[in-house]
Amino acid sequence: MKQSGWLEVNNVETRGDPALANACAYALTRTGRVERLTHGFHTYPAGLHPETVQTLLELCPGQTLLDPFCGGGTTLIEGLVAGREVIGTDLSPVAVLVATGRTLLWSTEDVSRMRGAARRITESAKGWQDLPRDPAVLGIRSWYEEHVGRELEGIRRGIELAPNELQAALRLCFSSILVKCSLRRSDTSAERVVKHRAPETTAILFHKKAREYGRKLEELRAACPPEARSAVLLGDCRENRLSGTVDAIVTSPPYPGVYDYLPLQRLRLAWLGLGSDRRTEEVGPRRAFKADRRDALNRWRGDMTAWLKTANRQLVDGGRIAIVIGDGFSGRQPLDSLAPMESAAAAAGFRSLARASGARADEGPGVKRLEHVMLFEKS
Repeated sequence: MKQSGWLEVNNVETRGDPALANACAYALTRTGRVERLTHGFHTYPAGLHPETVQTLLELCPGQTLLDPFCGGGTTLIEGLVAGREVIGTDLSPVAVLVATGRTLLWSTEDVSRMRGAARRITESAKGWQDLPRDPAVLGIRSWYEEHVGRELEGIRRGIELAPNELQAALRLCFSSILVKCSLRRSDTSAERVVKHRAPETTAILFHKKAREYGRKLEELRAACPPEARSAVLLGDCRENRLSGTVDAIVTSPPYPGVYDYLPLQRLRLAWLGLGSDRRTEEVGPRRAFKADRRDALNRWRGDMTAWLKTANRQLVDGGRIAIVIGDGFSGRQPLDSLAPMESAAAAAGFRSLARASGARADEGPGVKRLEHVMLFEKS
């Protein structure tokens, strides 16, 4: 590919093959909330923009698509709509729950059965009298008003009695209300705030979410061609657990030092019985950079090399990988992600085709950090 110098395209700097680089630049500038299909169902931090994914899919052709950091499943949804066979993996069991639920290709009959089960669970949960007894839930009970905790326990117990084939979808609806009904400010903030929910409104919210989810599942099914297929696996992308190879990879690894993804899901892990948050395995968590910036940065760089080497083994010869990643922060110090990613990709056997980088305003006044879209090919 012909290499160009640095170009300015709508305040985004590009490098590499001009056509590919300008497409990367376009992908980088997509913003705004998207509610179509199942994208807007169940909050999940730091998801890619669907239009960004659409552009990157055009740059990464093939029938089989992998997202090794699938999070809430944005890449997988867009891959399904494009008629691909998609595979997602993630270290977080909550991510696997959300991505699986967002990519269900259910019939109208399946959706109707789920809605009926949710309605019955709701009516039972309205008058539920038993408090939670599970030790994990007892450990987070202070985050809920007592009557809210009772209704949530009623929903949880009702889901356990539902048909097995409906439980994953019902658990997703349950998961979608667990932070909203708590005394926590938001999914990305553990600050405690004063909230009050009237009796029965928690159970009613569950039913509303089930109806909303059903509508979105019907929309997704209608948008996907017959050849679309999906699979979501709990797993560490630094280890190769795929039985074969894939044609393309589109993903967004954790930005260094930005989030503590797994601890943010503490309430869901407890209510859903998903066990430990496996903190020691997380890639690039904020708490690691607070403890020892140099050690955390070295670990993050090593993790980037490890997963890219695995990705190279998973990708067919000549296959492409598109990566969206941003610089991080440790305190007020920026953490460059571009140079380490390019170095790790080269060490893993990838050839750079193009990239785009753009500055975005961050949390502090006058503070900016770069985000990057990078396109590589297995050489």
